[in-house]
Amino acid sequence: MNRPRLSRAGRVAMGVAIALAACHTTAAPRTTAGSDGGKRRAEPVVAAPPAATAPLPPAVAVAGPFSLGINEALAVPMRFRKDMSGDRLGAMIEDDAGKVRTLGGTWVRGHTANFPRTSCADLGAGGPGSAEMDLWVKTLGSDLHGLAMLGPWPGNATANRTENYVPADLPAYSACITALVERYDGDGVDDMPGLVQPVKYWEFDNEPDLKNSQVARDAVRDYDPTTFCTPTEYAKVLLATREAVRAADPTAKLLALGLYRPYAEQGQAYAKAVLAVPGAADAFDVVSLHTYHDDDGERLAGAIRTFRTLVPGKPIWITEASVTTATGEDDQGRRVAAYVAQAAAAGAERLFWHTLADPPERPSGRGGGGPGGGHAPGGHFATNSLLRGIEGGTEEKPAGAVYRHLAARLATDDLFGATLDGEGAAKLRSGAVLLFAGSRLAAAGGTDLRTGDVIAAGATATAPAWLNAPPKP
Repeated sequence: MNRPRLSRAGRVAMGVAIALAACHTTAAPRTTAGSDGGKRRAEPVVAAPPAATAPLPPAVAVAGPFSLGINEALAVPMRFRKDMSGDRLGAMIEDDAGKVRTLGGTWVRGHTANFPRTSCADLGAGGPGSAEMDLWVKTLGSDLHGLAMLGPWPGNATANRTENYVPADLPAYSACITALVERYDGDGVDDMPGLVQPVKYWEFDNEPDLKNSQVARDAVRDYDPTTFCTPTEYAKVLLATREAVRAADPTAKLLALGLYRPYAEQGQAYAKAVLAVPGAADAFDVVSLHTYHDDDGERLAGAIRTFRTLVPGKPIWITEASVTTATGEDDQGRRVAAYVAQAAAAGAERLFWHTLADPPERPSGRGGGGPGGGHAPGGHFATNSLLRGIEGGTEEKPAGAVYRHLAARLATDDLFGATLDGEGAAKLRSGAVLLFAGSRLAAAGGTDLRTGDVIAAGATATAPAWLNAPPKP
């Protein structure tokens, strides 16, 4: 790239210095409640990883555009980090990555309110964001693809960190973002030492429609949420973010919106107002949507269809999706297949399950995810994950088994372009069928997605199941 550059040391120093100027001018006191609902604690320093001694094998590609990921998979919630050394944190993140690989996930999503904390508010002097991001990127290796979040503030409970969503110094904020993206773009200039897997997908902030409609959890002040993170403010910072990302890496892709309720009138109205701001619709490459409902993905599918109309031509990624075990663990597993089928048939290209493991995993001090750092037993996200915490580790839930067996099939087939095929099924272009409700004749055999058992040709399959495509004549 032919543009003036600071030295690596100068660029890093600039990024550290400007982050505080950009993000702390109007910030609320740092003694406020953390995004995990508890008070902020002193954080252990995570040592930057050493340079790789040898290149890893090339990344394993899925068969087509539709891929599965896990949201906040490589993370240790804030409330479990007390007295945790940098080495122990690194070991736990690496352990998470092994579990993702076992499940067959190909993408992981980071979160600025959990890990790695890469908002500019946490990239300032003494902030933990840079070392956490180095660890996160190193742990990706070459076979996991990372979707990293960036923005001026942590993505959850943002109003507890600032009274004003727009940074006081936008040029300084932009320089912070440019320095962040430059370190992980893989262009050979000012890259992280030992970088193996460049970060090419970034997501701007998280659930702005929630910030604009509900008071932050454990709010530290009285305020009217409708005046915070307005669509105009979100669009203004989005435009600055896009230019800052492009300044470092013109090939990077930026996700935006990340709506909490894309199926609801409030979420859609918020998105329409953002898109009405001149330039905003062209400031991002991929639409990010979320959903949490104990249905078979019908609301999700409706939201995807709506946004294909609102933002035509842009890919749609479901960056957070899950259901509880309210109807039983087996039914939760079936709904993994239902959400994947509905998302693909409606036109999405990625689906990130939320999240890896139900908290708390271990009495000795380890919990699974949850927006902003995990939730206590009985909390809203306490049973949504793919794995179950047990003493000394985790074990696979039916949801994890379905995810794993489905991921194995997607290594050789592609759900993108699938269409709903009667009730409770999606038919792939190859002729295979993903059955997510009811029963159906498996004329060419298939796979029970809950157990992994082979379904004999001519037998009746019960959801969740993968039905093989009929042999070509």
